[in-house]
Amino acid sequence: MTDRTRTDTGHVDAHVDEAYLDACADAWQVTGDLAQSILDTLDPEAVNPTDEHRRHCVAWLRRAAERRTLPRTTPVLDPSAGSHAPTVDLLRHAAGAYPGFLDGTSSGRKILLAGPGMRLWHGYFQSDNLLYRPLNAAAAAAVENTLRTGGGTRILEVGAGTGGATAHLLAHWPDDLRGTYDYTVTDMSASLLVGARRRHSGNTPAPVRLEFRRFDFDLADDQGLAPHGYDVVLAVNALHIAADIPSTLRHLRSLVRPGGALVLSESLCATGDHVHQEFIFNLLPLSADACRRGSRFHPAAAWRAYFDTAGIDAQIQVNSAGPELVMVAVAAGAGTP
Repeated sequence: MTDRTRTDTGHVDAHVDEAYLDACADAWQVTGDLAQSILDTLDPEAVNPTDEHRRHCVAWLRRAAERRTLPRTTPVLDPSAGSHAPTVDLLRHAAGAYPGFLDGTSSGRKILLAGPGMRLWHGYFQSDNLLYRPLNAAAAAAVENTLRTGGGTRILEVGAGTGGATAHLLAHWPDDLRGTYDYTVTDMSASLLVGARRRHSGNTPAPVRLEFRRFDFDLADDQGLAPHGYDVVLAVNALHIAADIPSTLRHLRSLVRPGGALVLSESLCATGDHVHQEFIFNLLPLSADACRRGSRFHPAAAWRAYFDTAGIDAQIQVNSAGPELVMVAVAAGAGTP
């Protein structure tokens, strides 16, 4: 199939600075050390040889331990200090849970999404975490550009999770955008929506009216959302887990009015590579396809193929430097040239 997308670095490079690159290097240093410490005490007999997910996790730990460090622009700082603390705290929490997870006595969801793990999860996904700031900032810039050039006042965010991207967009809302904006924040998890509502209550720019509702982007029906009813449909680091990415892209684009845009921001995994966040996310359910690929994230070429399969023209921007990549894709709403 002919490649329908256009790829360049565009404005994404403006959000990938030395602080982000150094944060990646620090995170990999901690991740590699923790992976090695787990392997040092791992009893191979404790891992069920027929469990594809857990065998994938062990293989991932071995690759991470071999990788250990990445080139960096400045000497390594104390990774537990300041802005690094939320990342390091969650990495260490995950590391402590790996033995029980690998021998099948612990559930990844209970480890990460309950009690202390859930508190660390929220801290890790805060909007000012250096490791997610480029994703959030690039997405916010694409949303702002769409609102300025295409007009409109209705925004739908899907897969919002703990609301890190939501918080970034609201915190950097342009003062000169006139009118009233309806911003619908959705996720399939009711508990995450409760946390997001509590977080943003009373902390919203005056022109923005927030609504929170459940929406599962893996379901084919509109779940009460109006087709062609939104000027911007936004998804930040969410769609890589979709069961059928091309189908989900088509579905979300059908919610965009002509003249609007589908804005997608994602962490990328270069072909044959992996990203440090998987040390944490590997504790959660993993599809057989992700196990075969070696990552739950996707390379830029795969995202181009997904858009092509969906029959959607998109402009895909990828940063030109950095060990872990940031992608923003913008696709015009249905019915536009």
